[in-house]
Amino acid sequence: MNKTLRIAATAVMVVAGSAFVAQPASARSCQIQPYGLIGDYWSSLGGENAIIGCPTDEERGVPNRNGRRQNFDDGQIAWSPDQGPKMIVAAYSARINGRNGLVFRWGPSTPFNYDYYRVTLSGGLKGELKLKDQPRTRGRLVVYPGAGKRVSFSLMGCDNKLPSDTCRQGWTIWVSATSS
Repeated sequence: MNKTLRIAATAVMVVAGSAFVAQPASARSCQIQPYGLIGDYWSSLGGENAIIGCPTDEERGVPNRNGRRQNFDDGQIAWSPDQGPKMIVAAYSARINGRNGLVFRWGPSTPFNYDYYRVTLSGGLKGELKLKDQPRTRGRLVVYPGAGKRVSFSLMGCDNKLPSDTCRQGWTIWVSATSS
């Protein structure tokens, strides 16, 4: 099985509802407090006890792109409005089903909804995630690259159209994380 198929198979398994248990960090106080949609998403992950950790710097604009990105102890969160006004993409390391992995989450893409997502990972790995009986505006992908590997993720939503598929809103902002 090639690397692309392994990634896609993992994605389908995870999106289809595999257990994901986040272990909260000990209570701490972060010196930088995220705000806006990135701050809201960080708070939904647990805020100062979030699995992604504390911010390591202020959020910043992304050169030649609409949106913003912020670095955290264990990953990144970005607001990518070209794919939906509240679209957030996040990458972070986590222990999933007893294994160290990287989680890539996205959504909501509303008002856009898609038949499937194309996912690109650094290192030339690519996968296609076709959603079945899942929300068409959000998702999650888990990969297991091995300890100490940094992986960047980006995706775009696509629709099945004849004679060829369309992916109108383009790629999201890249986000990265390093596996434990």
